[in-house]
Parts: sequence; structure tokens; C-alpha cells
Amino acid sequence: MKKKGKAYFLSVHRTTLIPYMRSGSHKSKKDMDGTHKIKWTLYISLASMFIFVSVTEVGPFSSMKRLYSSYEPDLRHKYVIVFDGGSTGTRIHVFTFVNNSSSGRLALQNEYFEEVKPGLSNYAHKPQSAANSVLHLLDKAKDLVPPSQWDETPVALKATAGLRLLPSALSDSILDSISEAFRSSPFFTDEESVGVLDGEDEGLYAWYTLNFLLGRLNEASHSVVALDLGGGSTQVTFTPIELDSFIRTPKDYIVLKKIQNKTMPVYTHSYLGLGLMAARVGILHLSSENSVSVKNDETKFRSSCIHPHTKHTWKQDRKDYIVKGRKDEKYGFQDCYDKAVEFLGDTVDKPEELRRRDIYALSYYFDRSQDLGLIDSESGHTSVGDIMKACQDACSLKKTKEPLLCLDCSYVSALLHHGLGLPERKEILLAKRIDGIETSWGLGAAFNLLR
Repeated sequence: MKKKGKAYFLSVHRTTLIPYMRSGSHKSKKDMDGTHKIKWTLYISLASMFIFVSVTEVGPFSSMKRLYSSYEPDLRHKYVIVFDGGSTGTRIHVFTFVNNSSSGRLALQNEYFEEVKPGLSNYAHKPQSAANSVLHLLDKAKDLVPPSQWDETPVALKATAGLRLLPSALSDSILDSISEAFRSSPFFTDEESVGVLDGEDEGLYAWYTLNFLLGRLNEASHSVVALDLGGGSTQVTFTPIELDSFIRTPKDYIVLKKIQNKTMPVYTHSYLGLGLMAARVGILHLSSENSVSVKNDETKFRSSCIHPHTKHTWKQDRKDYIVKGRKDEKYGFQDCYDKAVEFLGDTVDKPEELRRRDIYALSYYFDRSQDLGLIDSESGHTSVGDIMKACQDACSLKKTKEPLLCLDCSYVSALLHHGLGLPERKEILLAKRIDGIETSWGLGAAFNLLR
């Protein structure tokens, strides 16, 4: 998706404005307080510049999966191959779409998904090995796509925070090796097939995937918020419908995007360095007693986020991290949570609107909630307070099978409660898959390739 110019955009959806109109209908302009004057001044100024058109289902894509009966004429399958080059692994998505040439409808039929580890950033000095790991997955696609359609099936790889954090010379060498491998494959490629995915687009694609699968793209006020927690970065994406969101949002967080052939404002921001793996390192530094031991590519921590009787080695980005509990046996949720809050500081925006919107949390939010025993299937719901309570329990165990769980769930708790400002009572929906389809940004990217 090519990036468009960024701007503030005012939603004048009727259900949003009614509360504001009512609050001022029995007050004279003279009686309005300063806050309302500012709001209405901004509203009048912005409304004169922009007109918001509600999102409707237009164009080649259905807003949800459709089941086609065998008697429908002119059915033809289309395929798209998307690689997600994440910081902890590389995933292939092979999407199968059904196209009805008579009606122009294109609907998602199914997805093939597989992951290999480690992530591409671990091959910083071995770019050909990175390409080989991708080619292994690409061979699987040859078994799924009919040979007669290989040359018209687009393949793309987009790397995320893992490569964003590498020096450009190293990331470029990895991407060049993969580009060369793609050109030798039988699938369709061009000069934009391989690259680093912009954090803004990563959030937008994940949001689109989620709302597409839920069938909630038709109306901005019906769409859900997507919180995506990766290894190197985290994204917050939603369609703002409250006036305060437009007034208080930091510059460049709200952009105009074309969704389902309609232009609409989208709040999307990616926080590089606030992914779970990146946060681990930062919090371990803050929570360790005395100095941190560093030797070659090995770093040792004694942290209050690690059980006192635990020793664990964790590999990330070509480095070995050896973590142990503190000698003074200082350990537990509160101290680890406080260090996570210190790590976050005031870097994360707190949109008030999130408190009143349906929120879906994806990726590591789901994984760690499942590890806490809060959900046991591909989707479920919990609350911010339930996550914090379960984390407190996990950090209180005398013995632990998950040496990094206390650290990780303390960070997740801090990110939701302190970072995003969500109250403990706020319900969070968690999803790994919806109708068997991964809730990642891959499907959103696939739609973009078909445009």
C-alpha cells in the first residue's frame, strides 16, 4: 500500500455528534465552558475542510468470507503468497480466493500457514541462509498453487521490526538475497515484492484483516480496535469516531486511508522498540542488581523479574541472554510491573476512546494470555484486571516452568494499563485465528497485492 499524505480528519458521523449537540442544546454560548468552546471552534473549522463518508462495501472485496455454491458460474481461484519476516520467525501465508468473473466478487476461501524460526535478523551475516529459509517455505506454495497459475500468483515478503532495528547495510543484504531467490521462482514478482514493512502499514493491515474476518468494515463506528504486540514493535490501530480523539491525538497519528474504495480517517501508530522481545532486554537492564555482565555476544542478568532459583538462556538477534534470579531473592509481580512502567515511561499515547470501543489484542497478547491460562482456544476474552491478577499469581509460584512468563506478563499488564491507560475493568478480546484464518497483517497485505 503506497503511503498517502497524513492529515487530521474530522468524523461527523451522526451518532458521534448527537451527545455533543445535546450537551449544548440547553446552554447558551455564553454559558459554555472553555473546553466546549475550544471543541466547537475546532469542529467548525475542521468540518468546513472535510466531509466524512461512512465506509460501505464497495469494490472487488466482500467484507466477510462468502460460501459459494457449486452451481455459481464463472468461478475461478486466485492465489496470493505473503511472507511475514518477523523478528522471531518467518511465516508464509498462502491465501486462496474465489473469483466470480460475472459478479466481480472476490472472497477468501482458505489460508495455508507455516512458520520457521529463527527470524531473518538472526541471519545478519549470512544473507544466503536467510534466503534458504524462505525458499524452504516457498516450496510448500508450489504444492498448493496449480502450476498453470504460478506466473500470475504474486509473492511478497515484508520484514518487520527485526530488520528495521538492523543497520541498513545488513538488512539490505538479506533482502537482496531474498529478492534474487524470488526472481528465480516461478511466481510473479516485481521490484516492490521484497522490502521492510512500514510500521504504519503493519498496523493498518492487521486492523483490516481483523475487521474483514469479523465482517465489521462497513461502518467506522462498528469496527474494532486492533492492538498488535510483536517481538520488536507494537501497533495501535482504529477508526476514531469521537471528537476528542481528533483534538488530542499526536500529530501524524491519524491518517487518511482508502478502505473498501472509500476514504476514511485511521488512527495508527507503531512503537518501534516496544515489542515483547525488545521490552525484555530493557526491563532486564532496569531490574537487575549491580551491573550487567556482557561478554562478546553473551549478556547476563540477575533480575527481580526472574524466579530466584531459575537460570535460563534466551537467544535473540544473534545474542545469548543468560537470566537468573537475584541473589537477594527480590522477586514478584509488583516490582517487575514497576520496572515495566519505568521502561515505558510516557511514550505511549492514551486515546480515551479506547475505553469505549471493542478491543482485540493479537500476537503476543494472545500467546502470553494463553500461557497464563486465561484462554484455551483460538479466541476468547478477558479483562485488563484479569491479566494483571493472573500475572500476579504466576509471579508468586514457588516453582515455574515458564522462566520468562512473569517478566512478559508484567510488561503486557503495564502496556495495557499504564501505557494505553485502559482501566482494569476493560474487557479485551483475544484472537489467534478467526474462522481458521490467522489474525495477522498478512491478509491485509494480500488484498493490497490484488488491487
